[in-house]
Amino acid sequence: MLGQGDLERSVASGEIDTVVVAFTDHYGRLHGKRFDAAHFLDVGFDHGTHGCDYLLTVDMEMEPVPGYRYANWEAGYGDFHMVPDPT
Repeated sequence: MLGQGDLERSVASGEIDTVVVAFTDHYGRLHGKRFDAAHFLDVGFDHGTHGCDYLLTVDMEMEPVPGYRYANWEAGYGDFHMVPDPT
């Protein structure tokens, strides 16, 4: 994993141009966001980003599965906060 200083140097040198902040769902699929690396250093590294909790409730066809208390059509699908952990 890269620390902030290493990432800053790699972005400045052009070695890294994109950062992916992602998580896996219960099927092991990767979901998340791609950031321009310089923008990520400006806003994403310290503050994180958001993802929709809908992504944690869908089946393989991306259809919502009923039965989740934290995210459903009745309660709504909100966002959760993703915070990068470079350790």
